[in-house]
Amino acid sequence: MTTQHPDRGTKLPTDTADDPGPNGPVVTGVQPEPPRASKWLIFVYTITMFAGSFALLTPTLFAVAYKVQQVDPQGKETALGVIVAVAAVINLLAGPLCGVLSDRTRLRWGRRRPWIVAGIIICAGSGLLMALATTTVSIGIGWAVYTVGLACALGAMNPVLAETIPSGQRGTVGALVGVGGQLAGVAGTLVGSMLTGDPLLLFLLPVAVLAVLFVVYAVTIPDGPAPAATERQSLGAVFRQLVFDPRRHRDFALVWLGRFLMQVGLTFLSTYQLYFLLDRLGLVPEDAGRQLAFVGGIGIAVTTLFAVVGGIVSDRLKRRKAFIYLASALSATGLVILAFANGVPQFATAVGFVLAAAGLFGSVDLALAGDVIPDSSEAGRWMGIYYVANTTSTALAPMFAPAILLIGGGGNYTALFLVGAVVALGAGLTAQRIRAVR
Repeated sequence: MTTQHPDRGTKLPTDTADDPGPNGPVVTGVQPEPPRASKWLIFVYTITMFAGSFALLTPTLFAVAYKVQQVDPQGKETALGVIVAVAAVINLLAGPLCGVLSDRTRLRWGRRRPWIVAGIIICAGSGLLMALATTTVSIGIGWAVYTVGLACALGAMNPVLAETIPSGQRGTVGALVGVGGQLAGVAGTLVGSMLTGDPLLLFLLPVAVLAVLFVVYAVTIPDGPAPAATERQSLGAVFRQLVFDPRRHRDFALVWLGRFLMQVGLTFLSTYQLYFLLDRLGLVPEDAGRQLAFVGGIGIAVTTLFAVVGGIVSDRLKRRKAFIYLASALSATGLVILAFANGVPQFATAVGFVLAAAGLFGSVDLALAGDVIPDSSEAGRWMGIYYVANTTSTALAPMFAPAILLIGGGGNYTALFLVGAVVALGAGLTAQRIRAVR
């Protein structure tokens, strides 16, 4: 299964401000429309974003979990939950910080490139630490630092879509980047399963791919120092923009909560799918990685189909909530099937349901969020808050997962995925209470 990392979503700027979401606010004021981007520029940006997703998803979906079970096979579920949760909390803070610092950078070489280079260097050093780690503490430190490196690199690459690609091409480029992210997840699990005998390559190859493609990126994608008129906002102001009163903005709060609940179920699966294949189905890591890549490959088609069709039909019918109900039911169904699965076919079927739900929910819920934004003149701010629901669920779900797994003596994946199913149904219940949209 592949998932999109919570604060990597493509967000378009408003006329009055660039995106002040998890990656921080940038330049205020009306921004000139960029010239039409060449096919070569779009290709380079797409493959570099693919490399960034590859560097993110290889450890997220396979390498970290594999290394933890090597170091601590008895306590791997709890250790992995703590490692993922701590890193997610750090990423929640690092994203806005790196975004603000990138926006303010006035080096002649550009304001984005230096942060991408810094991110690559940080990922290389922390990847080496994880590769050589002999304790879960070392892995945890390495992964936490690695996420900071990713925040630097991806936080500097994400704004390029708005800064370099004109509005008429952003939809196409955003779709290409999205598909690239899905392919990166498949490639990450497949390559990971082939490199279990070489931990150095397992953790450093994805970073090396990003470093090589960055060379092409650096000579292709235009970049310059931040304008002298760039508004300087304090970090406190950045984080204050991520807070709102749910009583005043009830519908938006319900959309936020629904996304959070849906992502909890998805996080349970993405975090523990490798251990499920190892412990419940008895596969060896190499076979488990190949199975994840195979299911992920099919999942690309499933996710894309449900996302595209769901979004189009939702627009034509001018209905949102019915599709959220369906996505919630599909996710719960998949997680229930997974809770009792005892073979690879059942696992693949369950993941198919969950990925269909993810595709449908992702497209329609994004439109729903746009429909209930309290202030369209601050769309960037509100969509930034919306994406924080992803990061928050990624931080909290792994904290509770180990306790659920310990029910009955440990390794209780049935309980874990049944809880995930119940939580996913909550997304439908929150949608039902939204008043402004049908």
